[in-house]
Amino acid sequence: MLTEKNKQIIPATVLTLCLLLAGWATAWQLEQRLQASTPLWLQQLGADFTLHSADGDVSLHDFRGRWVLLYFGYTHCPDICPTALATIAAVIRQASEYQVAGLLISLDPRRDTPELLQQYSRFFHPAIQGITGSPDELKQVAARWRVSYHVPDQPADQDYAVDHTAFIYLVNPDGHVQALLDEQTPVSVFLNYIKR
Repeated sequence: MLTEKNKQIIPATVLTLCLLLAGWATAWQLEQRLQASTPLWLQQLGADFTLHSADGDVSLHDFRGRWVLLYFGYTHCPDICPTALATIAAVIRQASEYQVAGLLISLDPRRDTPELLQQYSRFFHPAIQGITGSPDELKQVAARWRVSYHVPDQPADQDYAVDHTAFIYLVNPDGHVQALLDEQTPVSVFLNYIKR
């Protein structure tokens, strides 16, 4: 036989369970919608990594819960890289109510020291972090992110160019690639993904 106290506890317990299930269902539906809108090949792109900044090691998983605009380039790039970083900075400024960070992965560790990368990336926005690694580390990260690049083995001088894939990877708060964009993409397109 139910006591008066049990009669009050049961509805409260049922209500709590319903709220928990509703919250889980909403999160699951959102994840399904995001996955449905993202092509399979894009869902399989990328992986976690650990590279080096002037302040120590940086891993992609450090940014869980935040949107990340990830770009592979180098500081001596004459045009595309600065344009991409300016676009990333504009997105970060216009999405200020969201948690958005930028990552520049330099493919040119011979010239791009962590200190130079810090100075260069922060020129565009304080929320952009410059990182790099050894040639072997970069080769592994680039392969996982399907980045093609070529650094001359024995350049004639210090003004050499680094050929590289020039995409901006929009990584969602769960660490998965949501979209593959470029430096000419309007800021509004980035914001449409972030504000979904």
